[in-house]
Amino acid sequence: MAGPYFEGDHPELKSLLENHFTRVRDAFIAQGWRGCLVLGGGYGRGEGGVMQGRNGLCFSNDLDYFLFDQAPGNPRLESWCRQIEREESRLMGIDVEIKCLRPDSLGDPSVSMMFADLVAGHVQVAGDASFLRSLRPNLDFSRLDPTETTRLLWNRGSGLFFSCCRMDQDAQMSFVIRNHAKAKLAMGDAWLCLNGQYTSMCRERAARLALLDVPSEFPHLRQWHADGVAFKFSPVAEGRTWQELHQESRQLIEAWGALYLVVEQNRLQRTIAGFSEYLAMPRLVHGPSRCRNLAIALRDRLKRGAFLRPLGDYPRAGLMRALPCLLGLTPGGLAQAARFLPTPAGDLALAGTWESLYEKWWSYYA
Repeated sequence: MAGPYFEGDHPELKSLLENHFTRVRDAFIAQGWRGCLVLGGGYGRGEGGVMQGRNGLCFSNDLDYFLFDQAPGNPRLESWCRQIEREESRLMGIDVEIKCLRPDSLGDPSVSMMFADLVAGHVQVAGDASFLRSLRPNLDFSRLDPTETTRLLWNRGSGLFFSCCRMDQDAQMSFVIRNHAKAKLAMGDAWLCLNGQYTSMCRERAARLALLDVPSEFPHLRQWHADGVAFKFSPVAEGRTWQELHQESRQLIEAWGALYLVVEQNRLQRTIAGFSEYLAMPRLVHGPSRCRNLAIALRDRLKRGAFLRPLGDYPRAGLMRALPCLLGLTPGGLAQAARFLPTPAGDLALAGTWESLYEKWWSYYA
């Protein structure tokens, strides 16, 4: 049975969530904010995860809020958001995050996966969110910008790299299993995007993928996507062996690399023979001017002590080039990543040496 926040009838979890909404709504009203606060993400669309914990059922996803206000940079508003995040994360036992935006920042939501998902399904917690509902009739997921597919795969590929760095650490097994599941879901979703069939609802995406032709080089795509959907609703982060996870990681990385090149060929509108050619391309991110990108690199050098290469391309492009190297999909492997990332201290042959460095820059440009 489908509920407003998750599948199944879980009255205790529903009560916890609605009590949380009441606390946040009361705090919002007490401050006199004029904007609106909505819950997006899985729980906002009725697809939140429910996990069997040591003490019974518990939440498994973050609570992703969007606060729309005409002055989202207001220091007082920002301070209130960070306070709510801290207090409610502690009370709920999961991360609570609030993103502050102007209402007009949505633009055409059909071109953005995040905004299209938000318009399609959300919970209005405080204020008037009718402007979001007014955008729903014209929502068209087939018009998603190709950059969104690239970013989806790149982020999930980054999760695969982080998982590789944490293999064989028993305390990290749940992290590895969760990121493998996210990668499985993302690869199927990326194929749907390429074919104009993406939608915000997981179950519907699985049904659409079952009807699509899938190339023979991706034999596991449908089953992996089905596994990812099942994990999203009822995550189980145990019951695997490290041997199984190592083998699965190799399969996922190989498939990810092949699909990533297909997605990038679609975005860049050119044939790419392999990652060696991809790494040599002068620009991967079009839009910001070369001068703008050089100014960003200078800022990073002054404020963060280093910058990403090649100079002249947007910094995210350095990470996009480095990732296949870090995943072992290029002849130069880990050492080749030093062409694009600041060289870390330590043994360059060790994946773990690169983890904190890549994660630092990924957090800036993801």
